[in-house]
Amino acid sequence: MKHLEIKASLCELFKKAMAQAGWHITHQDVGQTELLAYGYVIIWEKESHKVVLHYSDRQGIAQANIETSPQVEQEIKTIISTL
Repeated sequence: MKHLEIKASLCELFKKAMAQAGWHITHQDVGQTELLAYGYVIIWEKESHKVVLHYSDRQGIAQANIETSPQVEQEIKTIISTL
């Protein structure tokens, strides 16, 4: 898997863009990660390739990153660049 950085403020737009690009959510997990912290993981799949979005917000400090199959890394970079 390849790791990509994404601004946490772009996560909602990224989720919409993934749906428009034909990626299907196969798993979602949302919850409290620690005291006063919130996070989620979303996994998309398309043609046996996988993209995972990790998001966390700890006391107002949000962070996000993406894991992607190497074969679709450029497609995901393109989606991120259009946000």
